[in-house]
Amino acid sequence: MTIKLCRLAACLVVMLYLVACGKTPDNEMIAQHIATMQEAVEANDFSEIENFLHKGFIANNRLEAKEVAQLLRMYSLQHRKIDVTIVGSNTTINPTFPDRAETIMSVVVTGSSGGLLPSDGSVRTVKAEWMKQAGDWLVISAQWEHE
Repeated sequence: MTIKLCRLAACLVVMLYLVACGKTPDNEMIAQHIATMQEAVEANDFSEIENFLHKGFIANNRLEAKEVAQLLRMYSLQHRKIDVTIVGSNTTINPTFPDRAETIMSVVVTGSSGGLLPSDGSVRTVKAEWMKQAGDWLVISAQWEHE
């Protein structure tokens, strides 16, 4: 009986450990969201990006999610292929409000119009404010500017 109880306890400990290890850390979840949004822009799948935006999302203090999607669509019409390269990224979880985070990254966006060389290869600084809602991280605001 004691051996069976020890085995059961050992199984429970292993199961709890596996469940705890299965939870994705917040910084990693945000990094995965950023990578998915980067891929969506490159694939001209702008509706995918909306899955990561909070319903109250605002960009550059004036653009709502639909306006950002329109801006991206317009950019995709001007450039046959869009490439997004993140050259540096840092995400910080707010220690006072752990359901809030901030990502600051340097991004190079290039767009090819059919020529041999990409155009508009300037570096932009992007600041994204995140809010954790129902266990998932959503972008509530974003700011970007040319460096």
